[in-house]
Amino acid sequence: MKEPPKSRRISSRINQSRTVRIRPAESQYVEEIRTTLNVSWDGFYFATSIGHYFSGMIVYVTCDFRSNDLTNREQQGTVVRVDELKEGRWGVAIQLARDAWKNKM
Repeated sequence: MKEPPKSRRISSRINQSRTVRIRPAESQYVEEIRTTLNVSWDGFYFATSIGHYFSGMIVYVTCDFRSNDLTNREQQGTVVRVDELKEGRWGVAIQLARDAWKNKM
């Protein structure tokens, strides 16, 4: 009998909507502002219709993004999973430094 895959998560997720700006490190890919579907202490998951994300992609993320806010800070993250969703959308999981949300909560 096949065992279910082991979860690699180090921290639990909570369903929470937070505004994030995701800017890929490679300039040929466009940045976008999205709302998270869930967050944890070390990452988040969001849905997008842009299909350029791939596992291992380096991105710069601004947590709790607000335009024209001088306190916005970018942090480096890595795309760790991309799921194909319905209707041409993608689910993207990004892992950040463990304290990414610490000063934003």
